[in-house]
Amino acid sequence: MIIDVITLLLTSPILQRALLASVLVAIIAATTGTFMVFRGLSFLTAGVAHAALGGVALALFLQATGIVPWFDPVLGAVIFAVFVAVMTAYAGERGIAQKMEVAVGVSFALSMSIAVLLMYYLPPTRIPIIWGYLVGDILLLDNLDIVMLLGVAFSLVILFILFKKEFVYVSIDMEGSKAHGMNARGYNYLLLIFAAIAIALTIKAVGAILVYAILIAPAAASNEVMKTVNNVIIGTFIIALIAMILGLSGSFIIFASPSAIAGIIAAVSYIIALQVKRYKRSK
Repeated sequence: MIIDVITLLLTSPILQRALLASVLVAIIAATTGTFMVFRGLSFLTAGVAHAALGGVALALFLQATGIVPWFDPVLGAVIFAVFVAVMTAYAGERGIAQKMEVAVGVSFALSMSIAVLLMYYLPPTRIPIIWGYLVGDILLLDNLDIVMLLGVAFSLVILFILFKKEFVYVSIDMEGSKAHGMNARGYNYLLLIFAAIAIALTIKAVGAILVYAILIAPAAASNEVMKTVNNVIIGTFIIALIAMILGLSGSFIIFASPSAIAGIIAAVSYIIALQVKRYKRSK
């Protein structure tokens, strides 16, 4: 009986997409999440995810009014996400983390204000779409969502293979990288813009509320216990993938949101990592 249920689930297109999306989200966490932690910009993930809601609201408004009927919510989310990334990169050209955090907060507040404003002019039937992006559901992804996640995950892998050393240097020591003649400004923009696009495309799977837990907590946990950049990236991928798979599996047992369960597991992994690190220091 159990084998029949497992076979049925594994042959379901919905679950197949969810499993593939789990792997892709773990890849995004291993790249984007890891370097956001290195850069000291973990808050950017939450800021971009919530700002993307402003883009979703704008797209729905343009559709409802007939101004630009073809404007897709995903496109709006990406545009607003990139706006936050550019604002943050511009504010942090001198490597001052405090200015970057302020830029994230201001652009995030502006985007959310636009979202709230436009919601008053949207038909009531369109409002749940915005809440769908806020909460997310990996089981509701369609083929186009998977293709977009696959595209951004593949692009991130290629990008980080080509520029991993540069991204690490810029993330750890912005001024030092400039002093060594590196185009730190360009790498900073490239890193943050691609991270923003990845985050915007991830929120439909895990939600704007929980994207921080899924992308940042595994990276933060791995960074606490791993000693090399490569090991941090691998550890982040493993933790994020385990959290996503357990979240998906647990949702069928306790009938809860897969993202919520995955977010709890990811957050707990960071707490465990802190305890492991403290234990190692005490020995």
